[in-house]
Amino acid sequence: MANSAGNPLSQTGAISPVINVPRYSESRRILRVFFGRKLAVIGLAFIILEILVAIFAPLIAPYDPIKTDLESRLLQPSREHLLGTDSAGRDLFSRVIYGARTSLIIGISAVSISTLIGMTMGICAGFFGSWVYTVIMRFTDALMTFPNLILVLLISGLVGGGMKIVIFALAVGGIAGKCRLMCAQTLTIKQNDYVLAARAMGMGNVRMLLTQILPNAFPPLLVVITMQLGTVILGEAALSFLGVGILPPTPAWGRMVNEGYRFLLTNPLLSIAPGLAIMLVVFGFNMAGDGLRDAIDPRLRGAF
Repeated sequence: MANSAGNPLSQTGAISPVINVPRYSESRRILRVFFGRKLAVIGLAFIILEILVAIFAPLIAPYDPIKTDLESRLLQPSREHLLGTDSAGRDLFSRVIYGARTSLIIGISAVSISTLIGMTMGICAGFFGSWVYTVIMRFTDALMTFPNLILVLLISGLVGGGMKIVIFALAVGGIAGKCRLMCAQTLTIKQNDYVLAARAMGMGNVRMLLTQILPNAFPPLLVVITMQLGTVILGEAALSFLGVGILPPTPAWGRMVNEGYRFLLTNPLLSIAPGLAIMLVVFGFNMAGDGLRDAIDPRLRGAF
């Protein structure tokens, strides 16, 4: 029963209150939870800062990062050189700025390659099963027998240094984890009713993989990608520190730490400045990955 204005009435004739429950789309809900995590927002700010620094490095850096000036070597911080100069007379601030570009290029390239390969292998193993599953899983088992850093050092040591080799080595080291994750997700998803219904309607394997399996299996992988970007940047720094990574004179944070540790007592900024840059970037990706994981996983959305 309703009155002339269309308001619902209770049995006693009183107007019943109408409660409007706010509705959120899944994307808005994920963003709301993510930006509710302060550490995740701080981590995202560090990531954005690194991206901007890498893009606008030629405008920010006051000097050529690879130009040497032996007459200006090992200068202390001043107005002309904000962080001083290294043992070859190169401006340290400019090299730290350009080092952000190097680390970002290597991180994005290596993670993209490992994601494409690992995701494809994992989905195929979980979806087709049988001998495909056996071959792919035994291959990933072989990769996982080597610790990641040891595997990367082995590849870099055998082939040599350079940016392309570092990207290849770090990409190979990240394939196994992504492959196993996507395989486990696919094994679970392909048993759902909507996948079985799509199969009963005659949907082809390729279309089913692209429209039913991949969109539902990708969110957990996105969290791994975000967190692994920091791991890859740290791995590149470790390789460069050990002398098998980026070759000089290309600015690389790890090599800069290696070159500066001999002058820790006289000019500590030579190691501290690039080391602090590595710490902030890795912290940013880890915190953003944690926030993204909490936002995507429904079981963690209520926990701070």
